[in-house]
Amino acid sequence: MNFTKFFPLACSLVVLASCTNKPKTSDYHAIKTSYIDSTVNIQDDFYRFAVGNWMKNNPIPGTESSWGSFNEVSEGNKKILKEILETCAKQNATKGTNAQKIGDFFRTGMDSIALNKAGIEPLKPYFDKVNTITDKKGLVALVADLQSKGVSSVYGLWAGQDDKNSTQVVPNLWQGGLSLPDKDYYLKPNFAEIREKYKIHINNMFVLMGETPEKSKANAETILKMETALANLSMDRVTMRRTENVYHKLSWADLNKLTPEIDWVQHAAAIGVPKCDSLLVGQPEFMKGLNAMIGKESLDNWKVYMKWQIAQDLGAYTSDAVGQEIFSFQGTALNGVKTRKPRWERVWRVIDDNLGEALGELYVAKAFKPEAKERMVKMVKNLQDVFRERIQKLDWMSAETKKKATLKLDKFMVKIGYPDKWRDYSKLEIGATSYLENVIAARAFEHHRNLNKIGKPVDRTEWGMNPHTVNAYYNPSLNEIVFPAGILQPPFFDMNADDAVIYGAIGAVIGHEMTHGFDDQGSGYDEEGNFKKWWTTEDSLKFAAKTKQIAEQFNKYTILDSIHVIGDLTLGENIADLGGLSIGLDALSRTEQAKKNELIDGMTYQQRFFMSWANAWKNNTTKEAMIQQITTDPHSPEEWRANGPVTHFEEFYKSFGIKEGGKMFRPAAERVIIW
Repeated sequence: MNFTKFFPLACSLVVLASCTNKPKTSDYHAIKTSYIDSTVNIQDDFYRFAVGNWMKNNPIPGTESSWGSFNEVSEGNKKILKEILETCAKQNATKGTNAQKIGDFFRTGMDSIALNKAGIEPLKPYFDKVNTITDKKGLVALVADLQSKGVSSVYGLWAGQDDKNSTQVVPNLWQGGLSLPDKDYYLKPNFAEIREKYKIHINNMFVLMGETPEKSKANAETILKMETALANLSMDRVTMRRTENVYHKLSWADLNKLTPEIDWVQHAAAIGVPKCDSLLVGQPEFMKGLNAMIGKESLDNWKVYMKWQIAQDLGAYTSDAVGQEIFSFQGTALNGVKTRKPRWERVWRVIDDNLGEALGELYVAKAFKPEAKERMVKMVKNLQDVFRERIQKLDWMSAETKKKATLKLDKFMVKIGYPDKWRDYSKLEIGATSYLENVIAARAFEHHRNLNKIGKPVDRTEWGMNPHTVNAYYNPSLNEIVFPAGILQPPFFDMNADDAVIYGAIGAVIGHEMTHGFDDQGSGYDEEGNFKKWWTTEDSLKFAAKTKQIAEQFNKYTILDSIHVIGDLTLGENIADLGGLSIGLDALSRTEQAKKNELIDGMTYQQRFFMSWANAWKNNTTKEAMIQQITTDPHSPEEWRANGPVTHFEEFYKSFGIKEGGKMFRPAAERVIIW
């Protein structure tokens, strides 16, 4: 839609700014009016009105399961990262430097001739270990050996902060063993077709591993049976969102009583866990059920299962034939992706997972300008000040809880761009001959680096994302908000844009992460990162009543005609989106742009704010990936992230003339502003 068509729409709907104001125009348009689909009634679908033409003109590339704003930002970052990888690979870097490790890792991954010539031979030593098992003790020992190398197994074990004592780092034991995205994929009728495709995939993989077709088919039945049993034992995602449901502090002796098939003191030592008195067990009933399975299932079945764990976890680092088979299921069947990514990108993602901060250090030197960090620091402080004021004005929160909430907000640790202290990879050895060995070495390094934190002071400077990652996060145990350099690019952060656009995108993202500290999960942690009750009972009940309305709102939203968003699974993110918009809009109202109240490209500052929000979530997703997202992801689909929260703002109704009768209209009694 061109400017002249949009301008009358703005004039006819503008309430807060006079239509006689002369619009500002420039060669630079932060809000792309070409994205607007004027055939969509804004009364019914704000999201498709704002970005409908973009959606029509940007089909999902064959290599992707979705395509949107995050991908657009990633594309720019990928060009820089590819240049870094290729430069490191060409250098004759000094042994032991990060450049040498990145370069050798990249070269071994790119050597398709050597990988295809070797075929599955690199996996045979691991299969041989499985074949030598003669009893269940040997099985448990193999699980420990694989775990110590970072190979997936029937559970997860890592070092993390104690939720109730954030100064302590303790072992965390978590359910595992499933290869499909969620327990529902094993148990619900609507995933029956996926299960059949999964069996075919397992069969194909075992044939590639050298098994006969008959044996491979039998192995597929065995694996699906065993993983279905594990799925029945597994806690569901909604239940796991509540910390009280997954916090069980046990001594090693207590864990031994729960799972007598495993001598956990010996087992933990073999994995590399330093001596300590206790650990956190997320799902004791799962561990109890796993113990029963170890005793009940035949050793032959367990051998088949362990070979499958090895093949599916490590097979992608061998030949193209194995990699293509894995992609055919993981990429196409589960996510609707048509084409494998180019080899360089596949190898980059592996390096990113294993040497991410080393790569990030080189990225930051090329791509992150100091002025961007300076502006972000100012924005965060501005939004923090606005949030503090809004807490004091809440009519549903008591003075006692407000005081503690303000203390928590003031104690936020803010991390922007990249770490002040880079990760030390000096003990990691990366060679020039074997891609698989490099993957194993890197995984084992990270496994032991993580476990070595146990019993030591918490490192509050550590980052949970790489600097070039297009994302942001809040960590309740550290009470921190983190914004990597990777996301500080348009459309999320545009140094050339007006304040309305910036606050509608990165401003709302900042507010989103801040309010995560006070959502239905984050609100359970105090200012030091400890899981404890710090709200009054009455305040908690009022908060729960408000959040229940949000859950019920999103439960009504559907995807693919009949699949409903899971309001309880996505509740935390939906609360944070609502909070981010509330804080961002309030902060924007205090800027010079809001005070001048001029039109830019035919839009008021409030219209530009909401349009910027919708633009940030523009996205197309395959059917398969959308089904997986609804089932597993705590984030709502992008169209509902754009459309859902705005229906609670009077400013939105006034800006776009939303009237009763339209699908975007929400009765005043049903509108919720939490923060």
